[in-house]
Amino acid sequence: MTPFQYCQNKVLHEGSSLYYSLHVLSPTQRKILIAIHAFFREINEIPCECQDLSIVQMKLQWWQHEIAQTFNGEAHHPICQVLSEAIQHHLEENYFQEFIEGVRQHLNVTRYATDKDLETYCKQTGVVSTLLCTQVLGYQNESTLKYAEQLGIALQLTFLLRELHQDLANGRLYIPTEDLERFKVTEQALFNYQLSDTVQALLAYQVVRIRAYYHEAFKHLAKEDVFNQRSGVIRAKLALATLQEIENDGYQVFNHRISLTPLRKLWIAWRTNRWAKRQQF
Repeated sequence: MTPFQYCQNKVLHEGSSLYYSLHVLSPTQRKILIAIHAFFREINEIPCECQDLSIVQMKLQWWQHEIAQTFNGEAHHPICQVLSEAIQHHLEENYFQEFIEGVRQHLNVTRYATDKDLETYCKQTGVVSTLLCTQVLGYQNESTLKYAEQLGIALQLTFLLRELHQDLANGRLYIPTEDLERFKVTEQALFNYQLSDTVQALLAYQVVRIRAYYHEAFKHLAKEDVFNQRSGVIRAKLALATLQEIENDGYQVFNHRISLTPLRKLWIAWRTNRWAKRQQF
């Protein structure tokens, strides 16, 4: 197995949202973004696969050292071997190190008091990924970096809502305590997977809040950068369609993982790519 095949096997599954969002890019850009996403998946999996926090800390420390070596021209891990080829595309080491440190800081955090606290977590994880991808894809207007930041928060929050059942099973709750209090929902109700009227109202509020981040992201995406950034826009459109499905399904996130069919993903990706092309003129 080549290093690139390792990266593909890690993240690029046919029919996934990532698969369709990267399909519109050139082979070179696609290869770099696959390696970037593979890196983030690899780091995210460490706390899930290891119960012993001391081992998790050791693995994260190893990765910090590996990233430093990669940017010094001595990559060893398959993902880093692919990334080393992409460093010339203005990848910055601090983003990779920041992400690893963000995972480390939140190892023992299972609750978030406020929306702001949860946003900070998203900035230390999801935003790093979108900023890196934005740099690889290229941009002309500095406001597009603000788009990337808001998009990263929105995508991370969408993922957390879809994975709510699994996170609860692992003892983690990514809905702020202040929101629970506002809607008079107890933590126990969520951990018991009780989809009451108040829980549905709470989840509906989460969807509204997430949509606001996507709206804010699009406000900052400069027209001259739309075509270059079309891969991220496709991911956003797919995520928004998923939120709509969650809403249409009555917020049944406790019972099953809600997703779009591959055919619908293909249609959304094709339509969004066509729209992005028209923004060049």
